[in-house]
Amino acid sequence: MSAAAELRSFILRQEVLHLYRAMLRVSKGASDLSSRDELRREIRRQFDVHSGKCDQAAVRFLLSDGRLKLKQLGEMLGMQQ
Repeated sequence: MSAAAELRSFILRQEVLHLYRAMLRVSKGASDLSSRDELRREIRRQFDVHSGKCDQAAVRFLLSDGRLKLKQLGEMLGMQQ
């Protein structure tokens, strides 16, 4: 793998981690503890399902979809994103 490809992979990985942490932060806005725990489990499950993706185009698509879901989740929980 070339240095440029490794750099792109590194940057994508950082973006995925940033999205994951942002989703966990937003999940703190859930009204009760059981809802919050269920939401965190679902967030983790979705990231685990897609953890084996190596195709950068697929990862970029999933990041885009994840950002949209983050925005929707924030709106649903009444948080500003």
